Amino acid sequence: MKRKSGRFAQGMKLSTVIGLLSAFILLSAASIGSFVSYINGREALAAQTLRLNEYHAEELARIGSTAIETMQKSLQESAAYAAAVNSEPEMVRRNLEYFKKSNGFFNSVVIINENAILTYSAPNLGLTQKRITTPQIMQALSAKIPSISPPYIGPTGRYLVTVSQPLFSADGTYHGIIAGSIYLKEENRLGEILGTQSRKDDGSYFYVIDESGKYVYYPNGRLIGEEVTDKMVQRAFSSGGSGSATIDQQDGKRFLAGHAVIPQTGWCVVFQTPYTNILESAEASTFETGIYMLPAVVIVFLLTLYVSHKLSMPLHTLARYTENMANRKAPEGIPNVDDWNYETKMLKEAILLAERKSREAEEYLLREANHDPLTGLLNRRTLESLADEWMQQNKKFSVIFLDIDHFKSVNDKYGHQKGDEVLRELGAMLSDQIGPHNHCFRYGGEEFVLLLSNAGEKDALFAAERIRTSVEVSRMPIPQRITVSLGIAVCRDESSSEVLFRKADLALYRAKESGRNRSVVFK
Repeated sequence: MKRKSGRFAQGMKLSTVIGLLSAFILLSAASIGSFVSYINGREALAAQTLRLNEYHAEELARIGSTAIETMQKSLQESAAYAAAVNSEPEMVRRNLEYFKKSNGFFNSVVIINENAILTYSAPNLGLTQKRITTPQIMQALSAKIPSISPPYIGPTGRYLVTVSQPLFSADGTYHGIIAGSIYLKEENRLGEILGTQSRKDDGSYFYVIDESGKYVYYPNGRLIGEEVTDKMVQRAFSSGGSGSATIDQQDGKRFLAGHAVIPQTGWCVVFQTPYTNILESAEASTFETGIYMLPAVVIVFLLTLYVSHKLSMPLHTLARYTENMANRKAPEGIPNVDDWNYETKMLKEAILLAERKSREAEEYLLREANHDPLTGLLNRRTLESLADEWMQQNKKFSVIFLDIDHFKSVNDKYGHQKGDEVLRELGAMLSDQIGPHNHCFRYGGEEFVLLLSNAGEKDALFAAERIRTSVEVSRMPIPQRITVSLGIAVCRDESSSEVLFRKADLALYRAKESGRNRSVVFK
């Protein structure tokens, strides 16, 4: 028989078995509970949305009914006045214009006499003294009662609804009608009132269908006057009255709709919400429930792990002890298997020790990579990296190249060891001089570089002169005065740090050429 290798050869830990079994049971229970909660929540939200949409539809129908009733009353008052001044055309015209401007419900208002001749209009429709023969107007004239027409295309080519009021003089003589028109495909007061009351941010919207099955109102207006082609919508709202239904449209979208009727017109107001909103809300509710349940699940799971851990700890401790012996690590003594905190303590100490050693090694390597071993200053690699970073940030700064004058003579006269001491002393002096926001680097040999943050030409020259004079009067490890030359370049629009350094180096060259022990700014 083949022997099992690896982890399975040793077998699974008891704590692992119990932990996996507990996790499986908890996850299964949580999944089933979440699924049941999702289904119940979805159905409850759908039922609630249907009731709310029916209520919204009833409210919109009530608002529409109130608006139409107000229109009829205002027309009735205007009709009474127009009949009273019928013999005075100018007064009738002014009254009509005033009524149109002050009322606001109608896009246009007209007076048509008993012979179907349009005598007045506000605004001027260009039909004055012309006979209006549309069936809806003829029916209103013959009925001689207040009426509301079904939607139709008027003489001006507009799709409209007409609210009319008969004109009777004091002696009962019939003079025609006063009619207010609502242009359904243009901005109108009725649409503004209904639209203002039904604005939703969740994708819900409403539309209005007349008795013939055509759209009277639609949010973006594109379907107004078109016939409802969705058979399911027609069936759902053909019965009239108020109610609610779930609609699966021809485009595959499902909506939860409520409907109600405007009594004066028989129009059906439909308010509907995308079914996807219900799904999203149910999912969000299930997720929130899961979040609330999570602490309890975690506590139970952790408690199970704790118990399994207590059961398996003695075996694990002994196994660790055996492993230490196999690796020839001298144990201090037989571990106390009753001390359940032993493994945690041991692991913690081992991790902290390894972390401390690793950090120390990393810091050492980083310092070795970024610092000059002789002076302890930052090295040339760090200089180039920092300068490039500042240039990418469009930071204002200046660079100073500093070189010890006649340093070769120091090495020749006092030896390289003394020369190194001079370099270290100068590096320490520069670090003290530049301040906390600036940086000092050893560039190579006897050359140093300073990066001065937020320093323009004047500030950089002042700093360079301060350093130059300080070095000149400072005591060095050799019995000889040390002077330095400095080249200054201000970062402006250079393409790279190499170009900027070349300018500073050229300024340093000019300082040496002009006599040394001076500061020169690159121009």
